[in-house]
Amino acid sequence: MAGKKYEKYINKNCYRIPKDDNLQIYSTRQLPDFGSGNFSIDCKQVGKPHVMIEHPHKHTFDQYLSFFGTDMKDLKDFGAEIELCLGEEQEKHIINTPTVVFVEAGLIHGPIEWRKVERPVIFIDIAMTNNYARK
Repeated sequence: MAGKKYEKYINKNCYRIPKDDNLQIYSTRQLPDFGSGNFSIDCKQVGKPHVMIEHPHKHTFDQYLSFFGTDMKDLKDFGAEIELCLGEEQEKHIINTPTVVFVEAGLIHGPIEWRKVERPVIFIDIAMTNNYARK
């Protein structure tokens, strides 16, 4: 059977196991030739406190870090507390409500510490590149 006309726009291989974790995540980072090449996404559920990113770093591309609760009856009931540092001076920000952080290209960010997790939180990392790398 021949392929469909718009089949190239659909990819069902959107999961992977990161090198630093044993949990599968939804991702397009392993698909460098998918789409126009200026977008990748990682999406995972976080269920326990941990340090997600230990060291400050930056990228050559824009990035969006998204933190969403999972209480579908009350989307504002976040159930977690995350500390995120931004800039060379390590300015600390506490995330305790659904939040999206825009990290422009070149902005130093990290560490990211999940201090408290009462129930799972959805973390979505959107990078405006198909070649994700930290500097």
